[in-house]
Amino acid sequence: MRLLDLVMLFERGKKRYHIVGDQNNGVLIGLDLEGRLFTYMDGQVLSLVNPESFSRFSDRHAYVNPGGDVLWPAPEGSRLGYEYSCANWRVPPGLCYARWQVLEKCASTALVAAEVDLINSESLGLPCLFSRKVNTSLTNTGLTVLINECIEYLGRENLSTKQALLAPWSLCQFNCDEQSSLKLPPCPASEIWDLYEPDSSALRKQGTEGWTVSMKTDFRFQLGLSSQVAYLEFINPKMGFKAIRNAEPLDARLKYIDIADQDPANEPEGRPVCLSAYCDPSGFMEIEAAGGCPERLEPGSKTTLTHQTKFYRL
Repeated sequence: MRLLDLVMLFERGKKRYHIVGDQNNGVLIGLDLEGRLFTYMDGQVLSLVNPESFSRFSDRHAYVNPGGDVLWPAPEGSRLGYEYSCANWRVPPGLCYARWQVLEKCASTALVAAEVDLINSESLGLPCLFSRKVNTSLTNTGLTVLINECIEYLGRENLSTKQALLAPWSLCQFNCDEQSSLKLPPCPASEIWDLYEPDSSALRKQGTEGWTVSMKTDFRFQLGLSSQVAYLEFINPKMGFKAIRNAEPLDARLKYIDIADQDPANEPEGRPVCLSAYCDPSGFMEIEAAGGCPERLEPGSKTTLTHQTKFYRL
C-alpha cells in the first residue's frame, strides 16, 4: 500500500489524520482511528493496515483491528485488566472511539492526546489522558520513529496497586508470512517466556548472534521479554524492510508489571514484561514495548514510556 492509498482510506471514511514527515517518509497519525501510527518509507506503508476498519465499527461482539501502532493500557487481563470489563474480551470503547487532538506540531514532530475513560475487570473506572509525542528523523540508512507515551490519571481518588494498575503499552503491527522472522539479542532462554498456551519454544532457535523466532505458526503466541532483552528486530523479506524496537529505562518511580491477557479472576502476579512480541496465524505480528506503574495512583499521576523503532530497507 502507498501513502496515497492510506490517505484516501481516511478521506473516504471521513476520519481525521495528521502527517509527521513528508510525502516520502514519516508517520501518519489516525486521529479518528484510535490514535494509531502508520509508518511509511519511500511512499510505501510498512505498517499493517486493515481497510475494513474505515467502514466497520467495533463492539463487544467483534473488534475490527485497524493495524498500525497503538497505545493501550496495561494490564490486558487479570483482576485489574482493561479488556475484561464485560463478560468476554473487549477493547474498551473509550479507546476505539477516542477523539485525538493535535496539541503541538512541526515538520518532524507532533504531540497528540485524547481523554479516555477506562474500566477495569472489577468495574472500577479510571478517567485518563492518553498522549503520544511522535518524532521522526531520516538518515541515509533509514527512518527512526521516537515516541514518548504517557497515560495521566485524571481521577479524584488515590488508588493502591491492589485497586488499580496502569501502564502504557505500545503495540506496533506488521503483515508477516512464513518468510518473516523475529530476531532477539543473545540472552538466557529463561528471559523469554510464553504469555499464551500452547508453548511456542519449538519456534525459537538460539545461535551465536542471538535468537531467531519463526513466524510460521498455526496458533497464536505472545512472548514476554525481561529487561535483559535489549531489543526486538522484525524482518520482512517480502516487503523488503526490517524494524528494530527498543525502549529507554523506566523512571525510578515506575515498575514493570504483568501485562498478560489472562482470566479476569487471576491476580496480576506473573513476570513483569519489558518488551513483548505477538504473532497471529492470520498473518500479522506485533513488536511491543511496555511501560511501568507507580506504587500509588494519585490525581495527576503520569505513567510514561519512551521507545524508538528504526526502519531499514533490506
